Amino acid sequence: MLVPPVDVVIIHHNTLDLTSRCIQSLLDTAGELVASIVVVDNASSDGSGNELRARFPSVSVLRRDQPLSYAAACNDGARYGTAPYLLLSNSDVEYQPGCIGHMIGYMEQHLQVGVCSPLQRYPDGRRQRSWGYFPGWQEIAALMVGIETIHNRRGHRDSQPRAVPYCDGAVLFCRRAAYQQIGGMDERFSFFCEDADLCYRLWQKQWHCHFVPDATVIHHRGGTWQRSLEQMIAYEQQNMAAKLLFAQVQHAPARRLIPLGYAGVLQLFQVADAMVRSLPLQRPRRNPHRRVIRQACIAFLLQRHATK
Repeated sequence: MLVPPVDVVIIHHNTLDLTSRCIQSLLDTAGELVASIVVVDNASSDGSGNELRARFPSVSVLRRDQPLSYAAACNDGARYGTAPYLLLSNSDVEYQPGCIGHMIGYMEQHLQVGVCSPLQRYPDGRRQRSWGYFPGWQEIAALMVGIETIHNRRGHRDSQPRAVPYCDGAVLFCRRAAYQQIGGMDERFSFFCEDADLCYRLWQKQWHCHFVPDATVIHHRGGTWQRSLEQMIAYEQQNMAAKLLFAQVQHAPARRLIPLGYAGVLQLFQVADAMVRSLPLQRPRRNPHRRVIRQACIAFLLQRHATK
């Protein structure tokens, strides 16, 4: 009997229902392909780790009393198992039939690929952002010309597999040898940009990062927590801080000016948003706090630039 080729690591924190659906989707659609499922219970406070053990006896639950960064939690779970492929997963993902098989088949046919990502969809079927441009000048340029904004709002429309700068961290299907070669995730990244950094270092070692749209998941994006306005501002500022850390770690050119680049793009969005708001018959906005959050991020970026 062939050994199943995939070890799965799911990062969990107080999301019993979502994590249960994630595990069940793997068992239902790819049970024969999965060698192990490890859930890193990242300091949950609701007892959900014990409930997961009871619901899924074949799943290993690693309880961590102190919260780890997302990168550290992935590395923690990745130490268990020896399968040639390693699937790092958010808990708010449901795997669709054929997804794991498609990614295995693609990696087997493209030996230069170190990590790939599936097409992410919302529960209503709309496409989501599934890959991204590297933080810094590459992303700033993509934002300036509108490409990244379209991807963030409408998802990626590619119908064929393709090489991408980095794969979105909700689902990272890694070749274990590649992951181990670069030392796994950089634990300096607490929650954002660890996916971009991982892929950047893979590219440096001549591994490729690909998007495989034939493989599909449902991603309940943002489903792992509900946020107040203050939390949304803190969330976006933490995201910006991670982008600046990426630029520092990867020695981006003119990195001292990158905060100004992001602040300039956000200011342009503020102006464009004001122009749209002045038009008649505008549609209701999805996020009524968007302008307040942007302004807080602009202030944060200008402060970071001034203190460098």
